[in-house]
Parts: sequence; C-alpha cells; structure tokens
Amino acid sequence: MRKVWAVIRREFIERVRSKWFLISTILGPVFLLAVGILPSVLMTRTGRVMEIVLVDGEAGSLATRIRTQLERSSRFHITVLSATQDRLAAVEDSLVREVRAENLDGFLSVTAATLESGRAEYRGRNVSSFRDMGTLEEALRRSVVVERLNRQGINPAVVMEAQGRIDLRTLRISRRGAAGESGEATFFLGYAVGLILYMTILLYGINVMRSVLEEKQTRIIEVLVSSMRPFQLMLGKVVGVGAVGLFQFSIWAGVGYAMLRYRSQVLGWFGVSPAAASSVQMPGISAELLAIAGLYFLLGYVLYSSLFAVVGAACNTDTEAQQAQQPVMMLLVAALIVSFSALSDPGGQMAVTTSLVPFSAPIIMPVRVATSDVSTSQLAMSLAILAGTCLAVVWISARIYRIGILMYGKRPSMKELWRWARQS
Repeated sequence: MRKVWAVIRREFIERVRSKWFLISTILGPVFLLAVGILPSVLMTRTGRVMEIVLVDGEAGSLATRIRTQLERSSRFHITVLSATQDRLAAVEDSLVREVRAENLDGFLSVTAATLESGRAEYRGRNVSSFRDMGTLEEALRRSVVVERLNRQGINPAVVMEAQGRIDLRTLRISRRGAAGESGEATFFLGYAVGLILYMTILLYGINVMRSVLEEKQTRIIEVLVSSMRPFQLMLGKVVGVGAVGLFQFSIWAGVGYAMLRYRSQVLGWFGVSPAAASSVQMPGISAELLAIAGLYFLLGYVLYSSLFAVVGAACNTDTEAQQAQQPVMMLLVAALIVSFSALSDPGGQMAVTTSLVPFSAPIIMPVRVATSDVSTSQLAMSLAILAGTCLAVVWISARIYRIGILMYGKRPSMKELWRWARQS
C-alpha cells in the first residue's frame, strides 16, 4: 500500500505544481463567466445605431407606420426612399452596392402587396442579430395589423390593448413543494453541470493516458514495474490524477458558489446596474446536487481513465495514442450530445435510459438531477450499474495494462487486446 501511496502522492504533487493546473484552475471560472453571463450582458448593450433605408414601393401609409415603429426602438436611423414598381429593382440594386460599400447597414423593402401577403424583404450586412431582426419583424407585423384593421373599420387601439404583452414566469417546483429557480436558470445550471463534468472527465482521463505513454516512451515504466506490480502502478496513477481533478472541481465549485452569492458585485464589474443585476435569474445550487455531481465525477473518471490508461499502454507514440483514443472520446461526446435531450425533457425515455447506461450516466444523471426531480430508485440503480461497470472495466483494463506497458513495436489490434485480457 505504501508503494501505491507513493505513486498517488507523486502524481498529485507533480500536477498541482504545474503551470497547466494553475492556468486551467483560473480559466475554468472565467470560461463559465464568459458562457453564462457575458452573452446576456453584451446583448443588453445598446450598441451603435444602424443606418437603414426603408424602400417604399407604393406601400403608402404602411411605410410611414413602419418607420415610426422602428425609430421608437432607438436602434435604427430610418431613411424612407420612394420607388415605383417599375423602378423598384433598380433602386434595390443601387442600395445593394451601398451596403457592400458599407455606407448602409441594410434596407427593408415594402410594397403594396405587403399589406395583403404580409411579406417583406430585408437585406443587410448583418442578419445574425436576433434582437435587431426581431425588432424589424415586430415593427412590420404591428404596422400591417394596424393597416388591416383600419381597412376593416376597426379601432386599432382597442385591438392593441387586448393584445397587450403577457409575461409568463416559469418556476420549478421541487420535491420540497416550494417554487425554485426559473426555467432559464434551471437550463443554465443543467448545461453548466454537464459541460463541467464532460471537460473534467475528458481532460483528466487524457492526463492518465499521457502519463502512461510518457513513462513507456522513456522506459521508466520498466524500472517501476521491477519494484511494484503493474496493477499498483495503474491504481496509483488513476487515484492520483483523480485526486487532482476532485481538488480542482472543488475549487471551481467554491468559486461558482461565490459568484452566485455575490452576483450583483460581479455583474457590476461589467457595468450592470444593481437593479438590473437583481433581475438576472441565477440558478440555485444545493448540497445534494454537489454531492451527486462529485460522486458521478469520481465514478465516471475511474471508468474513463481506466480506458485511457489502456490506450496509453497499448500505444508507442503520441500519434498512435491520438488515433486510438477516438473511440473512448466518442463515448463522452455522445453523452454530451444526448445531455441536450435531458435538458429539454429530463423525464423522457431517452434521458432516463441514457442515465442508466454506464458510459453516459456520469453526464446525463447529474444533468437530470439539476433540472428535475429524479426518483431515489432510478438514482440508486444508475449508481449501482455504473459502479459495477467500473469494477469490470478496471479489472479488464488492469490485465491489458500489465502486458501492454512492456510491449513495443506494432500497435495491438482489438483481437490482441482481448487475448491479453483473457490470458494475463
């Protein structure tokens, strides 16, 4: 046991003291901040006023009404340009040249047929802004509705009042029966949990593979095996690197809790007022979620690091390892992709099934716990299956590892790896 502890201590201290650990520990919260907060902050900034030409193709009062609607948003400076139907194409071609020359941001064309069909066309250098395109579409919709109501002799003010804005608040109800966080906050929490688990399991699993490969390339592995059993060496590496991952995971969790606790101050650094900061819905993180996420991280890490250790033992060069690790990485990538289904429907058949599959459970089940209430029976079953699979994979990996670390030359095939597992 002292030999295993020596390997654990060496792997832990060597990685914690490295610059890579310091940089990744700092960049983790920065990445979460950038993904979770900055997009909302940046989208709320007013930005510059867009120069838009409104081409009035004999639309009459509809063009005037659209201009009034757009200028209320303070996002657009509108210039109305009248054009008859026979000159409309030529006018649009000239405006396209102005947009290409960056003299305009774009132009919106409305014709007499727009009132009947509800169709209009906007051409511009940037059509990817959901907010701006939504403002254009809303202005067009409201203007067309008002014009149609006027034609029918109906008072538009009465209809608009009846169609006043309705705000629907979505609140999650937990097993405790109390209203929890909003739907947006719940989605963000589940997304962050799945992404963090994916990144940590993948990164630290690859670290185990690189550590094995490095010692094999330098022939240090031969000296180590002469003084301890291969299984002890593999166990020390897996536990040591896993301890580093759990330590870093704890740091990220602490920083995340502090960011949520003092979110008003954090948002204030980006120029968000206290009133606006208090309106930002942030997820609630419970001790139960942290414990479950930590447990699934440990089991998922043991499962995948054992597979990555086999990859490192079976390969001789970095190029071979990069190719051989692809099947293992695909299992994790598939779990991350399926996690989006769990975010939208945590109780659906796909989410429930994949949360019981051991290779996807380390990501899917914590996402389900973060976004919904998972029954104790499902949680216990998932943990039991995952733990049993971990024992089986570790046992098989150790048998392959014992032969692979001392084998050089041609990379073994899957058939040869299976023979090693049966014969060692």
